[in-house]
Amino acid sequence: MANILNVPPPSAGQENMNRIRPQTVPENLQNQIYQVTDPTKITKTQNPNVHPDRQPGQGTPNLDSNFERFLSALRNTPTLSQSYTELFFSKLGNLVTSGMGENFTQEIAKFLELIKMNDQQLLTMLKGQQGQTQKFSGPFFDVLRQLVNSNVSNDLKATILDFLRKFDSVTSSNHIMNNIMANLKNLSVSIPKSYGTQLEALIAKLSPEPMVGSNPHNMQVLKNEIFPFLAQYVSSTKDLGAARSLIAMLTLNVARYESGSLESFNQSLRGLVSYSELAKILKGVSVENLSEQLIKTGQNKGNELVDRLIAIIAKGMSGEAGVQSKAVFQNIVSSILINESVYMPLLHLTIPAEVNGGMFFSELWIDPNSEQGVEGEEGKAIKILVKFDIRNVGFFETIILTQNKTVEMALFYPEKYQDRENEMKEALTEIMARNELNFKSLFLAKCEKPKSISEVFPKIYDRRNAVDVSI
Repeated sequence: MANILNVPPPSAGQENMNRIRPQTVPENLQNQIYQVTDPTKITKTQNPNVHPDRQPGQGTPNLDSNFERFLSALRNTPTLSQSYTELFFSKLGNLVTSGMGENFTQEIAKFLELIKMNDQQLLTMLKGQQGQTQKFSGPFFDVLRQLVNSNVSNDLKATILDFLRKFDSVTSSNHIMNNIMANLKNLSVSIPKSYGTQLEALIAKLSPEPMVGSNPHNMQVLKNEIFPFLAQYVSSTKDLGAARSLIAMLTLNVARYESGSLESFNQSLRGLVSYSELAKILKGVSVENLSEQLIKTGQNKGNELVDRLIAIIAKGMSGEAGVQSKAVFQNIVSSILINESVYMPLLHLTIPAEVNGGMFFSELWIDPNSEQGVEGEEGKAIKILVKFDIRNVGFFETIILTQNKTVEMALFYPEKYQDRENEMKEALTEIMARNELNFKSLFLAKCEKPKSISEVFPKIYDRRNAVDVSI
C-alpha cells in the first residue's frame, strides 16, 4: 500500500515553484493608484470626471431623476434653429420640386407665403408670440401676484391657487379634449381588437366640437361609459402593458378636463372676488363681464403661421417628406418639447421670417430676472441669448445683458466677416443710440462653436440638488 503521508522530495529545478513571491506593481501603473479604499472611512468617487458638467459646489447628480434626463436631452438634442435651417434652407427647395405629395407641397407653399413680412409685421408677430406664452398676464393677475406675495390669510391664498387652476383648465378645455381623443385612439389600437372595436364605438359618442369650458355631454360619456368599460377590461385581462400608461394619461387629462367646467370656474371667481382685499379693488366691476373677459384673453387665438408649421411637421413625421428627412422633423419636435419643459426657467421665442427678400430663422431665450445684474442698479437685469441663421449669409449668436438702459453685448459672427468688425460695431452703436440705449461693453468675435443654452444660463442647473420626485 502506498504511503500517502510520505511527501516526496521536489524534482530537480522545481524547488522554488511553490514559494510565495511578494506582489510588485509595475512602475507605469504606480501613478494610476490615486486613492486607496479605506473600509473605515466614507470616501468620495474615485474618478473626478464622472460628471464633467457638474457645477462647482454642487452635489453629485442623480442620473435617474427626471431633471437629469432633461439636462441630458438639452445637451444632446440639436437646437430648433439647427434643425429648422437644415430643413428650410437646404432641403426645402428640393422637397418642393421633387414630386412629393400634393398636400405636403401645398402646406410648404402656404407657410413660405405667410413668413413674408415687413419690419412692422415682424415686430407684431414677435409681440403676439410673447403674449401667447404668458397666459397669466394682465392687471387682474398682477393684483393676484401682489396678494400672494403679501401677508394675506392662508384661506385667500388657497382660493387664489384654486382659481388659477380652474382658469388654466377652462381656457385649455379644447386642447385637453384633443389630448383625450388622442389618448383614446392610441388606447384602442393598443388593446386586443375585440375590445378596441367596442372602445371605438364609445369614442364615437364624444363631441370634438370646441366650446368654452368642458362639455357636460363628454364628461357623462367618459365617466359613465368609457371608464367603466376600461375598468372591466383591466379586471378581465390584467393588462399591464402599454394600455396601463395610456389609461393613466387619460385619467389625468379627464381630471383636468372636469375641473375646466364653466360653472365651476365662475363659482371659484365669485368666491375669490368676495374677499375684501379684492372687492375694494374691483368695486363696480361685474363678475360676469370679468369672467367673460378673462376667458377671452386666456384662450389662445389661432395662429395661422404656427398651425401651418405644425401641419408641415406632422406630415414630415409621417414620412410624406421622405424617409431621409424624418430625423430632422423628429429633432424639431424634441427641441420644441425641451424648450417647453417645466424645468426650463427661460422664455423661449422663435422667429421664422422673410424680410426684404432675406429668409432667416431666429431663436431667443430670455431670462427676465438675471442674477448677473449689477447690485444696487435700478431696474431688473434681463439676459438674452439670440441665435439667428440668415440664408446665404451665415449663423450668428449674440448674448445680451441689459439693465437700466445699459447694454453689455457679445456678438459671434461667421468667420468670413472677420475683416468687417469695425463696420459691425458702428452699426450696432447706431442701433443702440436710436433706441436710447448705451453700450457698457461690446465684444465681437468669430463663432467657433455654437454655445449651449446651459453654458449661457447656468441657472438651469439650480434644480439639480432639489428633491427627486421621479417614480
